[in-house]
Amino acid sequence: MKTFLITLTFLLAFSACSEKTAFSRFDMSKKQELGADSLQRSKLKFKDKVNGIVSIVYLNMVSPELYNDNEYFYVNSYVKNKSYTSKMLLNKQEPILIQKLTPTNEFTDLMFVSAQWSEYYLVVFPKQGDKLSFVLENGPYFSDPLRFEKDE
Repeated sequence: MKTFLITLTFLLAFSACSEKTAFSRFDMSKKQELGADSLQRSKLKFKDKVNGIVSIVYLNMVSPELYNDNEYFYVNSYVKNKSYTSKMLLNKQEPILIQKLTPTNEFTDLMFVSAQWSEYYLVVFPKQGDKLSFVLENGPYFSDPLRFEKDE
């Protein structure tokens, strides 16, 4: 009987939580949930030195009805040493459009961050295959490849 009560207690405790997700604890729109799910970050580093950070959201996953003819990314970058030129690559290809945005823009709610010291961009690349690898280079500094896979 004791084992039965302990088992029943654990089953009730775990079954009460089974319908919830990590996002159910926050008041987020579906677009914000997709943005948080698609968000990836990397440090800009060379050997053991760090020169900044990059955060990106793959917009094709967030709003496929709007972003489907090319590959669209919302990029937030902070670089300490601004003497180098930054270069963004997707599968080793350069973008067809880089549009600088203000810190508060239509995509701000996807990252929940808006800082005056960061730079924000809408970056568009030509249509690619199913596996995407985004890299930001800043002189000798570069990010780890940020990888995205398209949904089927």
